[in-house]
Amino acid sequence: MKRACDSCISRKVRCDGAHPCRSCLYSSKKVDCTYLKPARKRGPKSRRVSLLPAAVAEERGTVNEELDVVLDASQDAESQSHVVGGRDLDPTMVVESLTHGESAWDMTELSANSVSTSVSAAVLETIIQEYRSKSYNVWPVVKAETLLERVSDGSNDPGTYCLATALCAATMAQLDLPPMKHYSSIIDSGVLAGECIRVREQSHYREHLDLRSVLASFFLHVYHAKVNKRNSALIFIQEAISCAKLLRLDCDEIVSELASDVVDNEDILFLLLWVSERGYAMHLGLSPSYADIVKLPEASNISDNVHVQGLLELARLFVAFAQCFSSDSSCPFTDTLLTTEDFLHGLSMRRDQAAFVRLADYHITKEWMRTIIWQQALSLGLLSSTSYNALMTFTFPSYVGRDLLSSLKDYHAEDLLPLGRDQLLKCFEVANSLADTLLCNPAVSVDSCFRLGPQEFLHGLYQKLAPFLEQDPILNSILRQKTAEALLRAPSRLWTLDAESTHEGVRDDEEHGAGKCRPVTLSFHTPAY
Repeated sequence: MKRACDSCISRKVRCDGAHPCRSCLYSSKKVDCTYLKPARKRGPKSRRVSLLPAAVAEERGTVNEELDVVLDASQDAESQSHVVGGRDLDPTMVVESLTHGESAWDMTELSANSVSTSVSAAVLETIIQEYRSKSYNVWPVVKAETLLERVSDGSNDPGTYCLATALCAATMAQLDLPPMKHYSSIIDSGVLAGECIRVREQSHYREHLDLRSVLASFFLHVYHAKVNKRNSALIFIQEAISCAKLLRLDCDEIVSELASDVVDNEDILFLLLWVSERGYAMHLGLSPSYADIVKLPEASNISDNVHVQGLLELARLFVAFAQCFSSDSSCPFTDTLLTTEDFLHGLSMRRDQAAFVRLADYHITKEWMRTIIWQQALSLGLLSSTSYNALMTFTFPSYVGRDLLSSLKDYHAEDLLPLGRDQLLKCFEVANSLADTLLCNPAVSVDSCFRLGPQEFLHGLYQKLAPFLEQDPILNSILRQKTAEALLRAPSRLWTLDAESTHEGVRDDEEHGAGKCRPVTLSFHTPAY
């Protein structure tokens, strides 16, 4: 049998197998025609069988026998074909079907039913109780009592366990709960989030989607947003939206087979996801993955739960705002901005329509949206000091700051804590716009219509945000520096004294004793909008 010489093999040219061959004999360079290298086996190379990673094989040791069968079959692949069920079978297809959960080797089921858990039920139960008492009014989508029962019975169902750990991670981060010690382990929100992600990957949740997996992705988004991991937070909320679309939760009616005993208010689940993604994408200056404007359900068709009604009212704000910036608007953009701002300013929520915390969420979001509309007008060069509409003037952030302070005057720091970092960013945007306006336009602070001036509004906003800014040094440094500079730049203003105090002086030794000061009456007014 003829074979190619060493030189022709290295040069990859045709060889006639002679001694010397024609290619070497007539080569332009002097070439030694030798046949020293051992001959290689002829024919196509055998296909390799891809093996599972060692870590996965460890967890799935129960299928080692099946893998051995596949490997034995691949060794004979060159000499014979294998017939299974009346058709030729490539051994590599057997491995592929094995790793994808087909046929008798359903590795997904093996993994899903043998999930190992590392967080005790006692820890989860404690945090779920915190969710029920403080955070349910923000996320009214989990039946805390039922979830407690499922966690305590020790069934270790992957879907319920992942939902519980994700919910606890979000609740623990949002409420700033301290780490919990269980035996020799320290459990914090990061540990819970990592545990949820680990078990989800082991159980192949993407191939077994249900309402619990959608909520687990949502709560992982909440956790990562709270700890300011923006990329991860955006990925998880978009994953929740995508899973919900695959389950057709964006349709009018939810398929009854999807119902879960631990999921509450399924009819507003997609609404919660839509609002959350819209708000977070707006913070990052990105477009949401779900571009359509959600269709709001009729109030009569959903639960009369006050928390559900509050979420519905919040969604109305986002729908109005989304319609303002939709590309199919036929009105001039300036008119659209004016109309939307006027509509948002006219919206209100009664105290009996939502829980106390949801009311704060509603007011903060509304003023934040009005600020964004003003920023849009500013970027387009539409502002004027002589405009008849407040939106188109440089004093507009003062009105927004005043309205926000008025809405939040009855709230304490612990009342706003369940709203998390999202509301901090919204309030920061309002206060930061007011600070920039005061620093760039000093004339705003001496406007005759402001007796209680914009600098007081800015100072009040900073004091309201101070407890939350302590946990975010960057935002705290920015707003603190701007507030201090704006207050220092503000001109000195004399409050109007009443006539009696002006004529008689501020000391009255006979009535108040020597050296004591008479109370001075200060009069000021807040400008009408």
